[in-house]
Parts: sequence; C-alpha cells; structure tokens
Amino acid sequence: MKVIVTGATGSAGRATLNHCLTDNRITKVFVLSRRALPDEITNNSKVEIILHTDFLQYPDSLMDQLAGAEVCLWAIGGSIEQFHGDKEKCRQANVDFTLAGAKAMREKLAANAPNGKFRFIFCSGKFAEWNQDKTLLFMSDSRKIKGSVEKSLADLADANPNTFETWLLQPSGFLENDAPGWKKAIGGLYGAIPVSQVGKAMVKVGVEGWKDRIISNDVMLTM
Repeated sequence: MKVIVTGATGSAGRATLNHCLTDNRITKVFVLSRRALPDEITNNSKVEIILHTDFLQYPDSLMDQLAGAEVCLWAIGGSIEQFHGDKEKCRQANVDFTLAGAKAMREKLAANAPNGKFRFIFCSGKFAEWNQDKTLLFMSDSRKIKGSVEKSLADLADANPNTFETWLLQPSGFLENDAPGWKKAIGGLYGAIPVSQVGKAMVKVGVEGWKDRIISNDVMLTM
C-alpha cells in the first residue's frame, strides 16, 4: 500500500510517519512537506519526500508523483493558539488546505485505488463542533474551525460515495513520548493521549478503515 503523509514536521504527523515506516503493509510513503526532514527519514528507502510549498494548489506534475497512493494521513492544522491568535491563518491551514488536498486526491488518485475509492484520514481534535452558530464556553473558534472541516470532508464523502471515504480522528491534548511524569499526571486528568498512539491510530484506520466515521479520543486509546 502506498500512502501520503502531511504535517510530518509536527507532533502528530511525525508520529504517523514513524508508524508508517514500521508497518509492513505500507510499501511506500509520500511525504508532502514545506521543508526538509531529518536524514534518517530522507534516507529511508520507503520514503519519498516531496517539497510542496502551496497546500492550496495541486498541479498535475505533483499528482503524477503521487500516482498509486490510495490513502492520505493528514495532520496539518492546530488550534488558534498555535497560530498565535490569527484566526484566518488557522482557518486556512485547517479548512482550506485540507479541503484542497482532499478534493485533488479524490479527483486525481481515486481511479487507481484498488476499489476505486481514495481514503482520507484527518487528524482533528476533541470537542470539534459542526454547528457554527452554537455558543461554546471554551475554545469556541478552534472547535468550530475543526468542526467546519470535519463536516466538509463528511459532505465530500457523502457526495462521492464511490470515489472517496473519510475518517475523522478526534484526539485530546498530545503527550510527547518523553514527557516528564508530572505532565503525564496532569494529562491524565483531561484524557491526554500519547502522540505515538495518535500516529498508531492514524495508520491503523488508514490501512484497515473503521466502523465509525468519527473516532473519539477514548477509542483511539484502545487501538
């Protein structure tokens, strides 16, 4: 199986890529990245790094390089706080980039997938809210942005059931593998998830699918 990974310079994307490299079912990993990755990644025979600076554009030359890919593990995004309070940049990264990628991959890559369907796995976030008019008590903008892209991906899948399928993973806060004990203790209070487990869940769903389209943090912890 050939897969595409995005966001590999971030925590979730890096963990996802690491699990791709150890999963024997995955034979090729196309990494779309704005910048170079460490040598241990670049030199891995399973990996092809494709430097891509504009995640709103997917020219034919790029899609030709991705030929044969049947799954995308998408980990670009984040909360408004991660974009230093810039709501529009946050929306562009979470919504615009994601939908541009999903649509291009469905249109250009689905035909060569084994069952004619392209599979798109989106790393979203806990408490994502689809209802854009709902009053929320905390992280309102970030949750609605995540909810907006979730709904749009679901709508894309529903409108194209023969060529596109999507799963939406909703992890809580990430715990890095080397997090000190006190961080792990605090993380346990709000259901934080080890970032390595996020990567494991992304790959499992990408390769095998899942019975539910939306996958909660609690379910991810059991994978």
